[in-house]
Amino acid sequence: MPVLLAGAVKLLKQRSAQATVLVEEGDLTHLLPKLRLGELDMFVGRLEPGYAAPDLVTEALFNEPMVAVVKRGHALTRKKKPGWSDLASMPCVLPPPWASLRVKIEQTFYRYGLNPPVDIVETSSFLALTTFVKERDAAGFLARSVGLHFQKEGLLAVLPIEVPIELPPIGLITMRGRRLTPSSEQLMDCLRLSAQSSQLPGKTMA
Repeated sequence: MPVLLAGAVKLLKQRSAQATVLVEEGDLTHLLPKLRLGELDMFVGRLEPGYAAPDLVTEALFNEPMVAVVKRGHALTRKKKPGWSDLASMPCVLPPPWASLRVKIEQTFYRYGLNPPVDIVETSSFLALTTFVKERDAAGFLARSVGLHFQKEGLLAVLPIEVPIELPPIGLITMRGRRLTPSSEQLMDCLRLSAQSSQLPGKTMA
């Protein structure tokens, strides 16, 4: 949201200041029904293959890994080589149990011979994740460009820990055969331009 979508909305407003953008946060489980009902024009996020369907059109924009983050000044930022054992023993903010990313994170702990953390908050809310990371001295997982954005703002710190998780690309989902409004078509074009910008470090196009 603070990188891809923010950049796209900025471009859209430069083109048409009167265009209204409604942003609703959530995961595919909650947002796809609204997309199908016509309450939303498009979904922007990770293109989970398990949600592919004939009535949906997907467009990959870029691939991006995850990073582990903590609040600025956290004790772990002063450790020379933090690792997954540190994450396993501290509070963590994780995706909900039904999210594929949650399963992949837990599998990574097991891969390192560790049990996943027991002191957790489960959420798909971006705001909740950043809030609990700061207020509970917890660790969380964000897309790399988002983590770096908040590190630059002085709010969070990206830990030098490899997060070896294979993830689907970030992209767009729209309804097949549904005509979009001119503003929605412009926003999609702005999302493509935002994805190509230098604000997304280390991206690889899908």
